Amino acid sequence: MLRTLCAFAITAILVVGVAFEADARRFGGSFKFSSARSYKAPAFKSFSKRTTPRPKATTSRPNTQSAASRTSSRGFGGGTRASANASAARRASTSSRLASKPTNNFRSNRQQNAYKNYQSQQQAKFRGTSSSSNTAASSSPLYRKASQNSGRNRSDYWDRRDSFYGGWNAPNYVYMGAPRYGMFDGMFLGYMLGHAFTPHYSAFAYHHRSDPGMQAWMADMERQAAENAEVKVQLTALKAEMAKLEGTPIDPAYFPPGIDPDMVMAVDVVKALAPTFRLCTARVEGNYHRFGEILQQVSGDNVLIEIVNTAGSMQNLEYLEEDKCDGAYVQRNAFGIYAERNPSGGYDFERVATPAVEFAHMICNRDSDVDEVGDLPGKSLLIDAVGSGTEVTWADFVTMDDNYNTVETQTIGGSSALNRVATGEADCMMYVASLNTQLLQRANTLGDDVVLVPVNDWDFNNKEYGHGKLFKGHQDPSGQDVYVFLDIPDDQYPKIQDGIFFSDVETLSVPVDMVANLAWRDENAEAYEQLLGAVLDAQPVINTLTSEH
Repeated sequence: MLRTLCAFAITAILVVGVAFEADARRFGGSFKFSSARSYKAPAFKSFSKRTTPRPKATTSRPNTQSAASRTSSRGFGGGTRASANASAARRASTSSRLASKPTNNFRSNRQQNAYKNYQSQQQAKFRGTSSSSNTAASSSPLYRKASQNSGRNRSDYWDRRDSFYGGWNAPNYVYMGAPRYGMFDGMFLGYMLGHAFTPHYSAFAYHHRSDPGMQAWMADMERQAAENAEVKVQLTALKAEMAKLEGTPIDPAYFPPGIDPDMVMAVDVVKALAPTFRLCTARVEGNYHRFGEILQQVSGDNVLIEIVNTAGSMQNLEYLEEDKCDGAYVQRNAFGIYAERNPSGGYDFERVATPAVEFAHMICNRDSDVDEVGDLPGKSLLIDAVGSGTEVTWADFVTMDDNYNTVETQTIGGSSALNRVATGEADCMMYVASLNTQLLQRANTLGDDVVLVPVNDWDFNNKEYGHGKLFKGHQDPSGQDVYVFLDIPDDQYPKIQDGIFFSDVETLSVPVDMVANLAWRDENAEAYEQLLGAVLDAQPVINTLTSEH
């Protein structure tokens, strides 16, 4: 009976909508709705408290009533909803605006020109290095140490090398060997042999005696020692000094003190040396992790991207402040909340880009009687782990409308949350993410059990970005709405989007920012330019990943 009444009501609304649309067209316009297709990242502006009008779309949807005329006791209404919806044929032939218009926003002209610098930089002595040159070495703690310590000084590598070996006349046995043994420089190993009685050098041979490169070098020296008395004397001395260290715990990261780590590495390994950029993402099954993997692939040898999985945006900001990561993906609403919770925070980072927009996906059990977010009071909701962007967003929702204080929440997320909703152990879950994450794809296979419902309480878009101390020394995106209402497009998740004629699901969206630590930027100036270039290279792939399907 209820379904019959609902169908009758929808039919009535559509009839009224046709009339409204006809009147609108008669007066030269039509009623419009916001959608993902009309999203454009706001330009960064100086700090100012103001309300920004919601985005207007440029195309119309026929047979749909204007939401500006709807009222509700839950605070819907207030302001005009704008919208965009293309026909099915146009949608099939036209790529998403999210895909065709990347949302990268750069701090300065320097950042805007970084990609050109990245493409055109001349590194004469290091050009032509392939990724294979450091593949075996890159997992070694020696390589990591060399990358972090002196990889950024590649431009003066040859001067430092000449200075290091200056005054030493390399014996013939050095040139009789190979230029490279594994990741080790043949010249350095010859120098080590010539200084066998210096404890730091014999200790280096001891701590790395199990390394395949060191073993290959030792075997080569044994062959030379059979015919060369000088090599035999030096090799015997080195072995004797190494024997004195028996029982000392092996340190796989040992370097002789006072020596630049890249002096130890083979020349073609040094060519590929790059500083490590620890990038905080989120869960492995989320898109932040996938963004990080894409950046890893396109950055190649220029910057070593090390992915750090976390609970999400709030923990990412924590880790930035605690120097546990050098950059992070962060929901824009998290900055203000983190600033409120941590008023003494340093915020020594800058925005690199805005790679995507995220949507508040509200997934509910079909028997929960939750048809929209306003039905949640008195129900149970899973809001992901503490520190996640979803948990932060829900905290913001409660602040903006205290009716949601009566919702019973648990900090459970991911597949565990989805399973509980599907089996009816919880009424709903919220998951703030860009389109097409692995978790949402899995939710779409559970259409008999779960449904995607609107997050359409208009109290939720009243929050402005007003924390001037963020992004120290740089412009703030203040004055822009943190949240913007958009539609999850028709049939994005066809098995969990209900609707007789249209299955768009109205929800809140929030941009995602990638930020980088200022200290890392300043210590790795050359690599930072290359990182910015890699971010731009990664954007088209990210656009494809998060576009409408």
